[in-house]
Amino acid sequence: MKKRIISILLSIAMAATLVTGCSGGKNADTDGSSSDSKEPSAAYGESVWKDVVDYGPADGKTDKDYAFGGVFGAINSYSDPMQGAADEAAEELGIPSTQFDAPKDWVQNDQNTILDGLIAKGLKGIYMMTSDPVAGNEQISKMVGSGVPVVCVGGSPDTPSEATLTLATDVYQASYDGTINLIEAMGGKGGVVGLCGAVTDTNTQSRMKAIEDACAEYPDVNLVQIIGDIDESEASVTAVENILAAKGDQINGFISTCYYPSVALASILSEDKYSEIHAIGCDTDEAVLDGIKSGALDGTMSQNPWGQAYLATVTLKMLTDGWTYKDSEEFLIDSGSFYITSENVDKVEETQKEATMEIAKTWADKFEAPAK
Repeated sequence: MKKRIISILLSIAMAATLVTGCSGGKNADTDGSSSDSKEPSAAYGESVWKDVVDYGPADGKTDKDYAFGGVFGAINSYSDPMQGAADEAAEELGIPSTQFDAPKDWVQNDQNTILDGLIAKGLKGIYMMTSDPVAGNEQISKMVGSGVPVVCVGGSPDTPSEATLTLATDVYQASYDGTINLIEAMGGKGGVVGLCGAVTDTNTQSRMKAIEDACAEYPDVNLVQIIGDIDESEASVTAVENILAAKGDQINGFISTCYYPSVALASILSEDKYSEIHAIGCDTDEAVLDGIKSGALDGTMSQNPWGQAYLATVTLKMLTDGWTYKDSEEFLIDSGSFYITSENVDKVEETQKEATMEIAKTWADKFEAPAK
């Protein structure tokens, strides 16, 4: 009986030795204190980050230190490309794939709950658009104070902010360019109507100013009206229908600087009786792109959510590696906007990627490299 017990114990010991052998002859890293050394991937070798940003964890760090995620201000189609872009950056740089979440509505307390939960589960870096610029900035201060770096995307929080930087659209420039594109489509003359969001929003005020400035450059263009506070589905449809009924004979084109009016234009202007009216939308929702394909819209001004998430993830990797953002650099960085027409409507993400890679070529110049 004793021999049988000894035999069993020896078998268990041998099995344990085999398991240890399968792990490469090293003790498992249970405290996360050693680096996860990796061979650079083909994606890294082909990226702009090769020989600029290190591949994989820096010395003394592990994959756990590069657990990053994005949290948008609310569920919104604008953020649809973000996780894919962030994961592409993560793959190129040899760090874990990212997480993504958003509250149902633009409620800061709901976003805070998500952020706190992700950090409690081990997230070490966040890219985000606040649900509310002021209250969200308080949450940013709390997270950065606890050692979690934050990069903002889509829109700036209240400033000054503890976030490293914000990647967002230059809303004035995008609206100005969109209006110029509209006027050119109109042949440089005629009546223009602007469709905008909440007039109390400083971004909306910048967009309205851009429309006014662009129209003022053309002596044969008349700014018929700018309609604000209509970035809601029903309100935008009503506004477009009402202005067409009241001043349709004065209108040659619409410029929309927000989502719902763009969708309304794509639907309403598809009617044959409006075939002579030109329109430029905003963003690249499927309904807007379908409006371009059908001819209801001449085009749309695309923002760059793909590039925002991609560059934000790269930035979080750099910060974790020990890079620091230069004090001389701007807090708000224009991530670009692009004119999408029937000629490139099927290449929206490709267009965003190309523009992002141009920005990426000099991205590291904005930072001080870590000491070697």
